[in-house]
Amino acid sequence: MTGILDKFHVEHGGHGTRVLARSSQMTGDCLTAEEIDAAIDMLKSDLDACRREMKHLLELNRRGSLFEGWPSPRDIVDA
Repeated sequence: MTGILDKFHVEHGGHGTRVLARSSQMTGDCLTAEEIDAAIDMLKSDLDACRREMKHLLELNRRGSLFEGWPSPRDIVDA
């Protein structure tokens, strides 16, 4: 889970990181401009949390393997 809404998920793999939406509905029904602003601000906050997590995961990749025997991206040779 990333953020407080649990609307987004960060995936991490050999090809990098990416953000996935957990659902097709991002907000509830908004009746006022204030509700719209609040809903969008919360989504932005969650995406900012995704950005921080993605950058953290890329930094871990750059450093190399976390565990002995786990290949780092530098160990992968294209055939």
